[in-house]
Amino acid sequence: MNRSTTLLIGCTTLFFACGEGTGTGQDPEGSGSGMSELEARVAALTGNPMADERSAGYDPEDPAGGPSGGASGGTRTYTLNGTAFNMPLAQLELPAHWQVRGMETGNWTVTAPVKVQQGSPMNFSYAGGQLGRFNQANNVPMRAPIAPEQVVMQDLVPYFRQQGYELVGHRSLPEVARVNQRFMDNLYSVGQAQRICQADLSEWRRGDDRLAVVMSWFSIAGNDLVNWGYNTTALQAPSGRYEAERDGLLNGFASVRYNPAYFAAYAQSEQQKEQQSWSAHNARMRSRQAAFDAQQAAHRDRVNSVNDAIMGTWNNTSSTMDRMHEATIDGIRGEQNAWNPNTGAMGKVESGYQNYWVNSDGQYFGTNDVNYDPNANGQWVGQWQQMSTEP
Repeated sequence: MNRSTTLLIGCTTLFFACGEGTGTGQDPEGSGSGMSELEARVAALTGNPMADERSAGYDPEDPAGGPSGGASGGTRTYTLNGTAFNMPLAQLELPAHWQVRGMETGNWTVTAPVKVQQGSPMNFSYAGGQLGRFNQANNVPMRAPIAPEQVVMQDLVPYFRQQGYELVGHRSLPEVARVNQRFMDNLYSVGQAQRICQADLSEWRRGDDRLAVVMSWFSIAGNDLVNWGYNTTALQAPSGRYEAERDGLLNGFASVRYNPAYFAAYAQSEQQKEQQSWSAHNARMRSRQAAFDAQQAAHRDRVNSVNDAIMGTWNNTSSTMDRMHEATIDGIRGEQNAWNPNTGAMGKVESGYQNYWVNSDGQYFGTNDVNYDPNANGQWVGQWQQMSTEP
């Protein structure tokens, strides 16, 4: 499992679902937003002055909610706040006649003359290989990724039918997907992961009411683990003005301009977490090595009983999340657990070999030659014992 998937899973809702919703798509509510001294905050967080963001389309001096916001076509510029660092995340253009609320919290809504509301973010994971078998054995919920059009049929249709809506049709939104992909591509990560964004518009009717649901869909895949999910934004309008208001929402999504300073602050935060994670891992490794060395002489004649006791303690006290975290770290470092037959203690060895041999000093080596026996050499007779490993 790639560590980048672990790091990214916590941030995929920064834009797709930056606030809490109340369902797949319901009546909207909200409030307005404002900017602060962005340059000073970025310098304090990153230790560097902010780059010229106007080159990317983001203007830190454009007031949130200002008349027209420098845009044409009866729109107004709004600044969407990112709650993680209390810093602006992006700017977007929405119709000037909309009463927009909640930009400062990230969970924006429109209350009049139409209703727009964010849905609750939906996040899933699916694992294959060893991790998948582990999850199945431990009843960890998993859902295989499905395309946005399948999400519409499997998730949205049953939900909106309960609300009395009939599906009119749906189509992909490549212009919105491209904006979301820019967000995902700018996120800091460790290692390699395939990150994909798609978007879908489904349209519904109930009497004279019309409903447009914009789905932002994402997938982050690394080795045997896939984290994926989606978030919805629903616009409700009467049939007479539905198409114009729907286009205003779609244009708003396509107009999003991200704040580079937010990604710089996020990258610094993730780098600090990564350093802390490695420090904790190294401390655990040193502690295990010390225990390994201390037990060599005292427990040599009690290998089997100590081995059983350690395994019993491990199985009884280790939680599922601890095991998953350790498996993630082992995958990054290329290590696996191995049992020393001289002491009965567990240690770490470099993964990738079929057989491992260890001597009484704790020195080991791995080999893929199943017929090789270091004790067959006259110089090393009786010095090496084979180590058993966990898969």
